[in-house]
Amino acid sequence: MQDSPRSRELSGVAVWLNRLIGDRLPEQVQDQAACTWLFSGVFWMLIAMSIGMIEAIKLIYPNFLGGVDVLAFGRLRPAHVNTVLFGWLTMAMVGGSLYMIPRLARRHLYLGELALLAAWAYNGITATSIITLALGMTKGKEYEEWIIPLNIGVLICLDIVAACLIATLAERQEEQLYVSSWYLILAYISFNVVYITGNLPSYFGAEDASVNWFYAHNYLGMWLTSGSVATLYYVLPKQLNKEMYAHWLALWGFWLFAAFYIWNGGHHLVYGPVPMVIPMLGIIFALGMTLPVGATIINWTGTFWGEWHQLWRNIPLRFTALGALNYFLTSYEGSLEAIEEINVNQHFGDFTITHAHLGFVGFTTAAAIALIYHVVEIGLNRKMSPFLTSAHWWLFFIGLIIYIVPLQIAGFVEGAAWARGLPFSQVLQSRAPYYWMRAFSGIPLVGGQLLFAWNLIWAFQFPAISKPEPIEEWTPKPIEEAPGGSK
Repeated sequence: MQDSPRSRELSGVAVWLNRLIGDRLPEQVQDQAACTWLFSGVFWMLIAMSIGMIEAIKLIYPNFLGGVDVLAFGRLRPAHVNTVLFGWLTMAMVGGSLYMIPRLARRHLYLGELALLAAWAYNGITATSIITLALGMTKGKEYEEWIIPLNIGVLICLDIVAACLIATLAERQEEQLYVSSWYLILAYISFNVVYITGNLPSYFGAEDASVNWFYAHNYLGMWLTSGSVATLYYVLPKQLNKEMYAHWLALWGFWLFAAFYIWNGGHHLVYGPVPMVIPMLGIIFALGMTLPVGATIINWTGTFWGEWHQLWRNIPLRFTALGALNYFLTSYEGSLEAIEEINVNQHFGDFTITHAHLGFVGFTTAAAIALIYHVVEIGLNRKMSPFLTSAHWWLFFIGLIIYIVPLQIAGFVEGAAWARGLPFSQVLQSRAPYYWMRAFSGIPLVGGQLLFAWNLIWAFQFPAISKPEPIEEWTPKPIEEAPGGSK
């Protein structure tokens, strides 16, 4: 392949890297690295959700699997949370970026074999994390329970992938940088800042609480939300085979998102023993988040307009719509939670648990599932079972409703009870029926995800419908100005 004019525009460092490694480690099979990250994520998703199911049962039957230390609630809870965040969602997001960036750049993935090696190393780290947490080896702080050696391994693996993606974008054949690429660039840059800051073992007291919520909230926002918004910006126009509603609105939404999200974590410290500037920043920036979220939702809705009928027959598009809806609901719930009068009654109860699961399950998981369906059916030209795909959607949707609605009600019941001054034991009893529904929701949720995994396995039992088109020769269809996403 001839060098593009962009090669001559690279900075000195990029030129040196290009000369040093260039195309010496191309993927032996197109999208091999992307699929390894994505499908490994699906495996860890099943493990994480199964652990979550056990936890939900323990909340109504505390002696369930009792007497075994490694199966105690205090050991299972961090294993569930961290396996969801790092095993499922992070691996799905990395795999998605390895699939999307080469197509957005119209350039094959640089150092694909290194990205593949990083995937297997990351799987080993995730497996080790479950063992260490079961043995009680933890830093004991929200979302950062993994011990330091595992933290270092995570950074190395994800920075290897980031280097592959940056090199790919630097040599892109597509002139424009689309908005999906902007969100992914922000995600990988932010990850290093947030992850290193949050896992440094040098904070104590109120300072530790402030840094922990800066880390915890930005892990969701600057990392997972950035990647999931990029995913929806990519999948939506692809599935509809039309341009994004407004390219300029997409970019405005991106820059507002980058400006406002970073200080959102402070709203978790309202009424906390920290300097007043921290919760005030959290309140101001959480309310400011209504602007980028509103811009993004208007853009997605405008793209959907006139195409609603496709939701009836297109399951990946249905997951895309569900993810977009829950992005709106989760974001505006977070903004409401920052208001002091609401925060005092809702923050320390089941409202926050519901809010987190609406984001992790309803938004980021739905977006990742939509992308995986798109990758398998469109990118890899594999046929999936229509019955299993439809059953997966309905089980996932019903399970999500059964989880979110009762627990949301439980949060309001708790807030009202505390406002009336009722004792904690009485409030705890009032939550019992809602916790039964929480445990029951795991049956359709886990069952649906098992069908999803089986459908993926089934799809690869047969040869591809047609040979995937090489990325280097890929050109957009006449109806599209872009390979995906927005300018």
